[in-house]
Amino acid sequence: MIQFLLGAWIAVMGAGISMQPLLNAQVASRAGHPIYGALISVFVSTCLMAVLVVAGRLPAPNLRELLAGPWWMWIGGIIGALYVLAALMATPRLGAATTVAIFIAGQLIASILIDHFALLGVPGHPIDLPRLIGVAMLAGGVVLIRWV
Repeated sequence: MIQFLLGAWIAVMGAGISMQPLLNAQVASRAGHPIYGALISVFVSTCLMAVLVVAGRLPAPNLRELLAGPWWMWIGGIIGALYVLAALMATPRLGAATTVAIFIAGQLIASILIDHFALLGVPGHPIDLPRLIGVAMLAGGVVLIRWV
């Protein structure tokens, strides 16, 4: 049951990702610049997470352990902020379906390489023909969604 609920939540959030850039673009338009749209979106996200920390009565993070981590783990926050900015700039121009399809294609290609080389702590899964066919089909889907 937990896996079903988790899957349903992910599907709903996937639908939200289709709308998020357009909502952020409206904020950016009213604020005067795309960076403000991204900044405000990330700020609202931060506020929500702070509320969840307080509501969940979570203990303070272990700063010593956190600061002892590898420098590159902080890139996740940079990627998140730049994702929000890229999405809000691209979606009004390319459309929601094309933008999401291109993001998914990029995610899939990177994920296959991460799995193949067992990067960032995931177990290795070699690139094989079915995975390559899946990437090719998704790339074809991007072309069909955008240019046909």
